[in-house]
Amino acid sequence: MADSLDAILRPRTLAVIGVSSRADSLSGRLLGNLFAAGYTGAVYPVNPKVPAVRSFRCYPSLKAIPDTPDLAVVMVPRDAVPATIDECLEAGVGGIVVITAGFREGGGAGAEVERRLLARVRAAGVRMIGPNCMGLINTDSDVRMDASFTPAPALPGAVAFASHSGALGVAMLEAARDVGLGFSHFVSLGNSADVDINDLLEVWERHDPTRVIMLYLESLPEPQRFLALAKRVGRSKPIVVFKGGRTAAGQRAASSHTGALAAGDTAVDALLRQAGVLRAGTLEELFDLALALSSAPPPRGRRVAVVTNAGGPAIAATDALSDHGLVLASLSPATDQALRGFLPAEAAVANPVDMLPSATPDNFRHAVELALADEGADAVLTITVTPIMVTPLAIAQGIAEVKAQGDKPLLSVFMTYPRFFSEARSIAGLPALFRYPEAAVAALAGLARHGERASAPPDEAPATAPRSAIIERALRRGPGYLPPGEAFGVLEEAGIPVAPWRVVPRRCELAAAAAALGYPVVLKAFGEQLIHKSEVGAVAIGLADQAALDREAEAMEGRLAAAGVRPEGFLVQGQVCGAREAILGVTRDPAVGPLVMLGLGGVAVEVWKDVSFRVAPIAGSDADAMFGELRGGRLLGAFRGRPACDIAALKQALVRLAALAAAHPEIAECDVNPLLVLDEGRGCVAVDVRIRVGA
Repeated sequence: MADSLDAILRPRTLAVIGVSSRADSLSGRLLGNLFAAGYTGAVYPVNPKVPAVRSFRCYPSLKAIPDTPDLAVVMVPRDAVPATIDECLEAGVGGIVVITAGFREGGGAGAEVERRLLARVRAAGVRMIGPNCMGLINTDSDVRMDASFTPAPALPGAVAFASHSGALGVAMLEAARDVGLGFSHFVSLGNSADVDINDLLEVWERHDPTRVIMLYLESLPEPQRFLALAKRVGRSKPIVVFKGGRTAAGQRAASSHTGALAAGDTAVDALLRQAGVLRAGTLEELFDLALALSSAPPPRGRRVAVVTNAGGPAIAATDALSDHGLVLASLSPATDQALRGFLPAEAAVANPVDMLPSATPDNFRHAVELALADEGADAVLTITVTPIMVTPLAIAQGIAEVKAQGDKPLLSVFMTYPRFFSEARSIAGLPALFRYPEAAVAALAGLARHGERASAPPDEAPATAPRSAIIERALRRGPGYLPPGEAFGVLEEAGIPVAPWRVVPRRCELAAAAAALGYPVVLKAFGEQLIHKSEVGAVAIGLADQAALDREAEAMEGRLAAAGVRPEGFLVQGQVCGAREAILGVTRDPAVGPLVMLGLGGVAVEVWKDVSFRVAPIAGSDADAMFGELRGGRLLGAFRGRPACDIAALKQALVRLAALAAAHPEIAECDVNPLLVLDEGRGCVAVDVRIRVGA
């Protein structure tokens, strides 16, 4: 797949079809960018009405060109695009970039034209970017191609950038120049009719100049393929994603706890977490992460030394470190003594190292050297507020000289006049620069997460499950909820423990069922109308004998009748005591597929919303990460004299439920709530489950 994009990303010759004689037109700007970038190949403008454009001879058609172009950049009006594509395919071009808009993004008619174009291109075995894109850039020294109409040429660098939005791509390339962020490749994907982000990930995995991958995404085509690629590629080349369109894509059925909690952006967030990518919350954070990752190695740990000439910003940095799970490093006594040897007596040499506003460039240089050399520090953050006696540029020069001496990440904050940042770009070896401590700390946390991801053991294979015979029989009946006996049977088939149970169609059979199970028991009414049983009094616990069972059954029937609910039967279960409640669930996202959920269970699950999602199937490491994301996860550990729960059994049940969901796309939703988690070593048991199959 990657080699098939060479004609697009590394063309030796390219044709620009539909050029204009006007320099201020889109095609005029694209030709100007090719010329300004120093493109190493041959350029063939095509327009039957124009003899020459700029210094280029213009050809009346592709057939008139003396060579077969590797790449054709199509900029003709929309109605002329199909015939132009046919001409490209007949001429034998290797790749096509369609700049022209007005296809799928414009409605049904345009979508049909796009579909036919794609069919022609794929039948010919040719790759296509677009339509509705702004082109692409390759800064490799042996290519130097800017086949885009961006007004701000990209700086060369180590970041590969793909964007679904052309206009946003232009804006981001302009902003990148302000912060000194350089690119190896830039690709405007447009409608991604053929080449999509997954194809580019395969290319960039093997592209040595690319060290960081930056993505602006509005959709995730082939999410399972993206998940597999991002997991693999991201270990060596960090992937930073900003996902546009975070509003709800449609509310799930309110009958499912899991579905209600999974609305909106949940599925995409789950997939990105599972893939190990760094998700940026803002476009500014996207830049900050890419800048840090492209200029600094990942830290070996989360201990940070802060070197500053102002106490207030250092306090802000300290708070931000805590917010992001980073910690202040404990510097060694030797470092403390060395700092005292050249700093004023009033300076604070405990971390943060506050050298006071009078700090000189030499003070910064020596302090940063000591912090980088200290074995207790994994990273160093410098903070400079406009100094009193010297210029910020002099301090930046000293920090840049030190940066090259170590293998630890070094980031710098300069809270100073705006033009400093453009002036400082001329300093070789300068660390990534930030205007505020919080932004620098967030970027440093991203570096730490990437380092942990890169050094983690190889990903395990997700668990798998066979097809369920019970679900197969249920599907033959049609869509709907499984009866309780079948739902519990599905869990048992999947290897998820279930509390002993009996299904009783009539009240007169309750006593025999309870006697077989042994008291105490739990009584539940069930039926299509009984979604959340506790809300209508359809659950009774702690029934110690037959008299209590009979009394509660009669009262329950009365409550349900008063509510206008007729139960289909009763479920009697052996009562499980001394456990804590969790919830497991399954729902389906129309774009991403099956999602599995873990949370703290009970009737208030939608109030607390303390849940974590992943795309099914999952491995044990995914279950570990999901549990770690629960704010209340410590409630399942040992506290206040209570022993820890069997968290290992809980995670195993989660993995098995995810395998069940992946094996059965027919499961529309499933709630196991509560799953009772017993003390460590005693396992867990499901005491209630709802499973809906079909549409």
